[in-house]
Amino acid sequence: MLFRSLCAVPANAHPTPFSYLDVKVGQGDATVDLVAHIIDVAHDLNLDPPERVLDPALLSARARDITALLASRFTLVGDGVNLPVVSWSPPEPVAERQSIRITGRVALSRRPGTIGLRARMFPYDPQHQTFINFYEDDSLALQAILDASKTSVEFFSGSRQGTWAVIRKFVPAGVGHILIGPDHLLFLVGLLLLGGTL
Repeated sequence: MLFRSLCAVPANAHPTPFSYLDVKVGQGDATVDLVAHIIDVAHDLNLDPPERVLDPALLSARARDITALLASRFTLVGDGVNLPVVSWSPPEPVAERQSIRITGRVALSRRPGTIGLRARMFPYDPQHQTFINFYEDDSLALQAILDASKTSVEFFSGSRQGTWAVIRKFVPAGVGHILIGPDHLLFLVGLLLLGGTL
């Protein structure tokens, strides 16, 4: 009896505090595929029981509310400029995962060198995590997990713009790191004392 009481789980526990956000970057556009658990969506839309979210009739009737809710919880930024989603698919049930999915399209005039993503999908749940996948031309390029303590991630594309973005970001940071560290400066002085030149 003691073992059973120690292992008891509250009946209202959240079974899967996760959402999934896939960003697929192509030549002229990007797609955002978002999968959210019905318990989270039902909580934020005040629907009870959560299984109602899987009902196609309810999804159709509340499509605008669901899309507005989910779309407001993340932001994409390309090379420092907001990348708005220009169109969304209607929400669809993913019954085997107790989730729903919406897919959005982002128009790109050119492939950005960096794409930043900020997301806090369901702030009511401090344990909630969002699994991020960045794809470039159908190849998985980066994975990350966002939660209450980490709400953003940055992706550098494999394009020429991405290479320059990496150089612009990390070379000055590396030089600054060398110049502000006394151990680094002492190492350089030591090299000079051993006969090195500037």
